[in-house]
Amino acid sequence: MSKISFRRAGIAAFVVSCLGAIGATAAETPKLTEILFDRPHIAAIAPGTDLVYKFERKPSNPKALGEGFTDDIIVKIESDGAPGKKNVLIKMYSGDRAREPQRITDMDGNPMLIVFLDNAVAHFRMLAGGDSAYLKGTFSKYLGDGATMVPATIVYKGQPVEGYKVTATPYVNDPAKGKMNGFEGATFTIALSDKIPGYFAKMTSEYTNTDKNSPTLEETTTLEGVGDVK
Repeated sequence: MSKISFRRAGIAAFVVSCLGAIGATAAETPKLTEILFDRPHIAAIAPGTDLVYKFERKPSNPKALGEGFTDDIIVKIESDGAPGKKNVLIKMYSGDRAREPQRITDMDGNPMLIVFLDNAVAHFRMLAGGDSAYLKGTFSKYLGDGATMVPATIVYKGQPVEGYKVTATPYVNDPAKGKMNGFEGATFTIALSDKIPGYFAKMTSEYTNTDKNSPTLEETTTLEGVGDVK
């Protein structure tokens, strides 16, 4: 992923699609799309703060899917932007894997969510094939009307905090699932809490296959200091 393709206009289209699909929800329960896309995740974080995420790639068959690795993704809160907004720098990986740093101005949402969603769709496409725009549209619609969100307890810096766990299987019942090389059951989870800086604690993509003899892939992105999610 050379660019964060969900950003700016892409973010707006993704969010509008989700909000248009979701129905009414009880007032006391956060709407899934509201807590993911509308909350000011980083507005209260002081400039100079680094949100450090550990990315881990674990293929079942490195010869077929490429080697696994562990590296950092850093969201740096560089400075204050417009009122209630921040200017951020995203640094992905290190050494030979390093991507060109990306600066985004006047953000209040945590761009780590967009990095995760972009990677989730891109890596699914690498395994399953298909059209990128179609896969993104299907994922966004599923977040609006199919994904589940349940209460969860997240360990952060040794202490339990209350939050939520979002689970999405956007392609499992897709009309084109027969063309997805057995990966249509891929599961994506997001653990988050407003008591954790930047909200997003742990995000996981599990690319399983209906053929037990086929390789599988798991990718996990975890905020520094986050432990178990229950």
